Amino acid sequence: MRSAATAVVAGTASGQEPAGPFDKPTAKFNKAAQDKLPKWAFRDPLKIPLVARPSAIGTYEELMKEGATPFGETDPIPIGEVYHGIAREWGETPEHWRSFGCNPSWVGSQAWNDKCKNFGTVPSHRKGEPDLGNWGGLPIKCYKIPIVEAEFQLGHVAPFPARMYTFAGMVPGPSLKMRLGQPVIVRFQNHLEAEVSVHLHGAHSPSHSDGFPSFYVLQGKSRDYFYPNILPLKKACKEEPRKTEKGYVTDVGESQSTMWYHDHAMDATGYNVSKGLAGFAPCLGEHELKLIHDGILPGLGPDSCRDPELCRLVTDPKRVAELEDPDHPGFYRYGKEPYHNPYDIPIVLQDKVIDPETGQIAFETAGHNGYLGDTFFLNGVAWPYLNVENRKYRFRFLDGSNARIYRLRFLAEDDYFRMQAQGVDPAGEDENAADVIRRRPHRYDEVAKPFLRIGKDSWLWSKAVEKSSVVLAMANRADLVVDFKKLAPHLKPGEEACFYLVNTMPQFDGRGPKVKLDDGGDPRVLPLPFDTATTPVAELNRPIGLMKIVVQGPPVERDACVEKDTELNPHEAIRDDEVEVVREFIFQRGKGAWMVNGRFYDPTIANATPTLGSAEEWVLRNGGGGWWHPIHIHLESHQLISYEKDFEADAIIDPQDPPAPPPPGPLTQVADQMGEVELRGLHDTQVLGPNTVARLRMRFRTWSGPFVFHCHNLEHEDMRMMHNFEPVPRCEESHESRLEAKKAANIAPDARTHGNDVTLQPRGNEGELRVGELPWEYPAVPTTPVRDAGEDQISPRRPPKS
Repeated sequence: MRSAATAVVAGTASGQEPAGPFDKPTAKFNKAAQDKLPKWAFRDPLKIPLVARPSAIGTYEELMKEGATPFGETDPIPIGEVYHGIAREWGETPEHWRSFGCNPSWVGSQAWNDKCKNFGTVPSHRKGEPDLGNWGGLPIKCYKIPIVEAEFQLGHVAPFPARMYTFAGMVPGPSLKMRLGQPVIVRFQNHLEAEVSVHLHGAHSPSHSDGFPSFYVLQGKSRDYFYPNILPLKKACKEEPRKTEKGYVTDVGESQSTMWYHDHAMDATGYNVSKGLAGFAPCLGEHELKLIHDGILPGLGPDSCRDPELCRLVTDPKRVAELEDPDHPGFYRYGKEPYHNPYDIPIVLQDKVIDPETGQIAFETAGHNGYLGDTFFLNGVAWPYLNVENRKYRFRFLDGSNARIYRLRFLAEDDYFRMQAQGVDPAGEDENAADVIRRRPHRYDEVAKPFLRIGKDSWLWSKAVEKSSVVLAMANRADLVVDFKKLAPHLKPGEEACFYLVNTMPQFDGRGPKVKLDDGGDPRVLPLPFDTATTPVAELNRPIGLMKIVVQGPPVERDACVEKDTELNPHEAIRDDEVEVVREFIFQRGKGAWMVNGRFYDPTIANATPTLGSAEEWVLRNGGGGWWHPIHIHLESHQLISYEKDFEADAIIDPQDPPAPPPPGPLTQVADQMGEVELRGLHDTQVLGPNTVARLRMRFRTWSGPFVFHCHNLEHEDMRMMHNFEPVPRCEESHESRLEAKKAANIAPDARTHGNDVTLQPRGNEGELRVGELPWEYPAVPTTPVRDAGEDQISPRRPPKS
């Protein structure tokens, strides 16, 4: 045990942080009044984002033929010939795909058809229909999305409309509804005065299209983002009937569901996202379509599995008028979009500071602790309401905030207003007393309404789990089903019952959630980012209202049949003997900003080079200081293997900058206190609470080229808490030399591929090179190896002997 002397604030006020992002008197974050709503709250309806309509649909040959205009008659530039080009994999075949049976010497349509043949199939959601091709099983869809400034009125009292950054003039951006097996090309055209880079969060996409921080869409330029929407391949079992000629099958457990897209430009993501650059990109796989088709998940059954333009673009003017929104040409009218589902509601949560004198979003670019706001927006509407039928609804919640972590609950109207007025604590109790705080979650549990959680991040869980709250960190998604029939069973025609979506997470600065004390050195940080049997997450005495839900009429007779323990989408665990390498990454504050393994982000190097076709175990360690870091890893899902915490270190908060690392203490394993379904689910963003260590496993498949992982507190990301990794083909060297190479990559940086080299370039002298990335201003690899994190690195694990 540590001595009592260490269990106090370590340091003095001499290291106080500089003024944060809310030092302007007309736009100050009011942390004391987060739960106090304006009189006009809940007057405006929740907006459902419009769905983009494709500009062209066709085969590779049709879209690439001479004279084709896949992005409309006003844009004659062929696919891939814009300034920033398109991914190489659109028209060529990487050498390492030879292992799948592909021929790397082929190009164009010959290469495309070769991939269609060798990337396997997926069982159709309709019984008796043939399997769907994994690569190009359905015709290619093309979209054109301009990135422009537009004006929006933010609330009822803002004196002027706010100037926002938008995708296609919408906040949030239009939904890009995708389907696994149907490739998509989106031409993002930048009309802003700032550079952007678009990341499709949760996707398994080529490096050129992943939103690498320096793979910009420059001002006045365009980039063609190629999303193949494929499942990664895995080696088949002997009895697998769908295996390819080379013995691979599609990994159906990796079928994405709730993806989203947002800006990812280097050093500017926080500002650009706070100004509006984010949108949903739901992806439907055959397995999820079957769950909807068969009435297990909420929807219209087979009608929610249809796309009016699945294989061909509608061109008849009368039919186009029926499909398109009259006020937004190029976007579907609500109810006419692909896979229309009125009982599946996407909701992005964001908080902002609105300057009351100008109506603009107040953002301080020099503040990098984490941007918090006191005005809460759901789908761009401040404190909206939503009318629902008396039945099951699916809600896809996305934490699109820069630095806020939510704990979401549903409360009945009477309970909500009682807690708003009196608090959840009994009268006379000290709301800051430790025992009162400890009992508060149980008091909420007694009145909060139950729901089913069916997924996290981009993937459905294996089973539906009953919950009464959900913790949602930045970039996390929570896929929920709420059965309003159980909440309002006795309503008659014409009657209504009201419920409120609330946030009960106590958070007052960018450091992360903690109990309400004004002292910056408050030692009582929250123990974990999720509930366990022994460590419940602390909550506010008074909940913060987010949205009013009005249930109308009696319960419907026909409804979805999902219940607790309903089987959804099983996943295949990564075995111990698959893991070839173990790497450790420490996320810490230092030198006035944010670091990984003692280094600031360098876009020109590879901090890790995993081998394609391998699995690795990554150890993510929170470097202390009481900060919360949600770590997002691009390209692949990851599986949580263990989650440990040093509870004694919670008593040490060092106000100096940077904080001194806490002395090593005992780590307590808490993963075994999580539910089995939640523990074994897939993730793309893993929260590191204070003084925690998470062990993850990932497979690296399909795509080479540079990708990133980083803290999704966007101010931490912008201030360099990010690393690059680049999957590389397996070399033919000896076993010992491969181990030495992997050991070196775990310690010192390696070279990485330049953006121009992952871009499809003209052959011969056909034209100018496409600018996948601007030239580097300094050498890609330091001449002297740099040890990243001292002696704390974990040695690579030797592969088992075959």
